[in-house]
Amino acid sequence: MKDSSRTAMIVAGVIGGALLGGVFAWLSSARTEESGETAIEAIGPAEYFQLGIGVLTLARQFQSLLQRKL
Repeated sequence: MKDSSRTAMIVAGVIGGALLGGVFAWLSSARTEESGETAIEAIGPAEYFQLGIGVLTLARQFQSLLQRKL
């Protein structure tokens, strides 16, 4: 693989990740109507753990998808 195409893929991944992170931040900054706390404040430790497991599972699936293409 050429260095220029690899660099382009990395830049595209960084931009995509930044956009996805921005969407998550926008969604988490929404306030609940009854208590006035942000949605991120309402999440407990168990939900953070489940989210982390979900992200790792997604990364593993993406890696296995790429390995099948080789």
